[in-house]
Amino acid sequence: MVDWGAFVDGLVLIATWKTPLFIFVGMMTGLIFGVIPGLTSSIGIAIILPITFLMTPIDALVLLTSVYTGGLTGGGITAILINTPGAPGAIATTFDGYPMTQKGHQNQALGLQITSSVVGGFSGYIFLLFFIHTMVRFALQFGPSEMIFLTIFVLIVIGAIRGRSIARTLYIGLFGLLAGTIGTSEVTGIVRGSMGLDGLEDGIPRVICIVGLFAVPEMLNLITRGFIADIAVAEAQDVKKLFEGVKSTFKYIKTMIRGALIGITIGTLPAAGSTVSCLLSYSQAKRGAKPGQHFGEGEPEGIVAAETANNASEGGAMAILLALGIPGSGSTAILIAAFTLHGLVPGPRLFKDNAALVYGLISANLFQMILLGVAALFVAFYLARVVFIPTRILAPALMAVMAMGAYSVRNLFLDIYLLFFVGILGWFLRRYDFPTTSFIIGYILGKNLDMEVYRYASLFGTDLSVFIERPISAVLMIMTFLTIGFQIYRYRKEKA
Repeated sequence: MVDWGAFVDGLVLIATWKTPLFIFVGMMTGLIFGVIPGLTSSIGIAIILPITFLMTPIDALVLLTSVYTGGLTGGGITAILINTPGAPGAIATTFDGYPMTQKGHQNQALGLQITSSVVGGFSGYIFLLFFIHTMVRFALQFGPSEMIFLTIFVLIVIGAIRGRSIARTLYIGLFGLLAGTIGTSEVTGIVRGSMGLDGLEDGIPRVICIVGLFAVPEMLNLITRGFIADIAVAEAQDVKKLFEGVKSTFKYIKTMIRGALIGITIGTLPAAGSTVSCLLSYSQAKRGAKPGQHFGEGEPEGIVAAETANNASEGGAMAILLALGIPGSGSTAILIAAFTLHGLVPGPRLFKDNAALVYGLISANLFQMILLGVAALFVAFYLARVVFIPTRILAPALMAVMAMGAYSVRNLFLDIYLLFFVGILGWFLRRYDFPTTSFIIGYILGKNLDMEVYRYASLFGTDLSVFIERPISAVLMIMTFLTIGFQIYRYRKEKA
C-alpha cells in the first residue's frame, strides 16, 4: 500500500513553480512529436535528455515523462485526422476515428479521443499509486510459455476483429513475425535477413514500419479524392463539437473501466504495452457491440475503448520500470537512461532509498493528466483544419514530412527507401484484404517472441507439457483455440 509519509515528502518535492512549467513544456513537445508522422515521443525524449543533465532528478523525470504522456495522446490525433497512428498504441484508434473524420465528424472524434486518453492515463497512475507492488507480482508470473501464447492469442484476436479470413490473418501475422526478426539476434548475435545491407543489421525501425504501412497507402488513396472528409457535411471549426465529444465520452463508463483495466494489466508486460492493450480493449468492445453499433465504420465507443487502454498502459509500463527496472517500450528504455544519468537505478531499491522521489513523480504525472486535456484540446482544435486542405497539397506535403521523419530516425537514406517499400507493401495488403494490423502486431512482437522461444528451449527443452501445467499459459492456450474455433464456425456459417 501507499507509504503516506513518503507520499507527503514527494508532494513537497514537486511543490514549486517549475513543476507546472516543465509539465507544460514536456506535454507540448510530446504532442508535437506525436502528431508529426515519422516522429515519436521516444525521439522527443532522446533529444531532450541531454538538456536535463543540470536539472534536479525530480525536475528531469517530470519533464521527460510529460513528453512520454504527450506523445501517446498526440499519436491518436493523427490517427483520427489522416489515418496515420503517430504512435504504435494509436493503431486501433484509426479503426473508427478516421471513418468519423471522413464523415465530417473530426471534432467530435478528437473530443472523444482526448478525454479517453486523460481518463485512461489518470486511471493508470492511480493504480500505480495504490497497487504497484501487486501489478509487478502479476507481471513476474509471465515466463516464456505465457509470453509465447500471449503473442499467438493477440495475433488471432486481432485477425478476428479486422480480417475476414482466418487463413490470411495467420499468414500475414507470421510474415510480420519474420519481419520482426530481421537484424541481429539479441540471443545469438547472428545477423538474419539483412540481405547484406548494413542498415538492416539493427532491423527495420518500428516507426518506419508503422508509418509506412498506414500512412503511405492512405496518401496514395487521398490523391484520388478532393478532400479527406466530405466537405459538404464536415463540421466547421466549432469548439462546441469538440466539447460534445468530451461530454459523450462519459456515456461509455463501462468501456472506459474495462479499457483502463486491460491497459494497466498489459502495460506491465515487457514488449506488449500500449499496442497490444489498445487492440485487446477494442476487440472486447466490439464483441459486446449492441444492435445498431457498427465498429470500423465510425463508432464512438471504438475510440473510447482504444484510447483509454492506450494511455492506461502508461501506468503499467511505469510500474514495471520503477519496481523492476525493465523497460516496456522504447520510451521507457530512454527513461532508464535518464534515471542513470542522475545517479538513480530503477528497481526494488529505488523505493527503499528514494521513496519520496517515486511518489513525487507519480503525483506529478497525475497532475499531468489534468493539463493534458487542456493542451491536447487546444492542439487538436487547430490541427482539425487539415480536413479542409485540398489533398493535392496535403498528400505531397505529408509524404515529404514522413520522408524527413524516416531519415531523422537513424540519418540513413536507406530508411526513406524502406518507408516507401513498406508503404507499397501496405497498399497491396489492403488491396487484397490482408489485415495490416496482424502484420504490425507480429512485427512488434517478433523479436520478443524470438527471445522467449530461446528462453523456453533453454529452460524446458522440447517439453511441451509446460504450456498446460502453468495456469496462465493454459488459459491463454484455451482462449486461443476457442477463438480459432469460433472464427472457423463463423466463416462456414457465412459461406453457407
